[in-house]
Amino acid sequence: MFSALKKLVGSEQAPGRDKNIPAGLQSMNQALQRRFAKGVQYNMKIVIRGDRNTGKTALWHRLQGRPFVEEYIPTQEIQVTSIHWSYKTTDDIVKVEVWDVVDKGKCKKRGDGLKMENDPQEAESDMALDAEFLDVYKSCNGVVMMFDITKQWTFNYILRELPKVPTHVPVCVLGNYRDMGEHRVILPDDVRDFIDNLDRPPGSSYFRYAESSMKNSFGLKYLHKFFNIPFLQLQKDVRLTQGGGCAVLLVSEEVRMPAGWDCCWGRFGGKEGSSQTCAVLALLGRPVLPAEPSPRHWVGYSLEGSPLLSCSIP
Repeated sequence: MFSALKKLVGSEQAPGRDKNIPAGLQSMNQALQRRFAKGVQYNMKIVIRGDRNTGKTALWHRLQGRPFVEEYIPTQEIQVTSIHWSYKTTDDIVKVEVWDVVDKGKCKKRGDGLKMENDPQEAESDMALDAEFLDVYKSCNGVVMMFDITKQWTFNYILRELPKVPTHVPVCVLGNYRDMGEHRVILPDDVRDFIDNLDRPPGSSYFRYAESSMKNSFGLKYLHKFFNIPFLQLQKDVRLTQGGGCAVLLVSEEVRMPAGWDCCWGRFGGKEGSSQTCAVLALLGRPVLPAEPSPRHWVGYSLEGSPLLSCSIP
């Protein structure tokens, strides 16, 4: 146990690694180093989970801009890296940590010395950094839960583990191996029905379903957009903490202006009854509009049709 803790804090390194890089971590490239040197406003943690051989590590590499590797090499313990990502309407620096999670790691035996036959001392083992050793959902802002659309047993993992995700954490359920669609055994409607019928308390965060292929990068663009949801949730929580109970968000999404809105919306570039991209200043719980807004309506803005926030005008 102590050896695993040492690896986590960087006091012990695996053979052949840079002595300055803790086990399970990737060295940060120079572009990220320069970006983060300017200061980081938000730290966002994304966790990748799934059964063995579902493409978690391939996705972890793809998010770093690395090429797809055909050979399957089992991951022995949790890996962590930082990736390039930013929200399109803010200049804030967002440090996104991506965790490639292993549920049950493989312990490594220590000691290269000769073991005598009658030596009562047994070889010590290093505990692997896995989901049994660490609470991977601690300080987690978003989860990507993967399965293989050609293998039923990998979807059984989703059925078992998805309800265990904390209710405040948004989840993208990702059906991988989309390029092997002719061998599909899990249909998209089966996944959506399961998600829609989950018994979750009111106010729970969002579950989304998408499909991907690490071989041809299908689905990665959607996944980058999905990260907007945990970021907006993180931004809301931070600004609520800093602002003592209120948060001002600047959101640029496609907003449909309902009939009856007066010309005060023109200051935001919106036209009555139209649908176009415009900047909306919103105070969490109620929008902040120009002086004397007239009609009282609900305002919602969305990511590809999925509501992110709804609030009423007093």
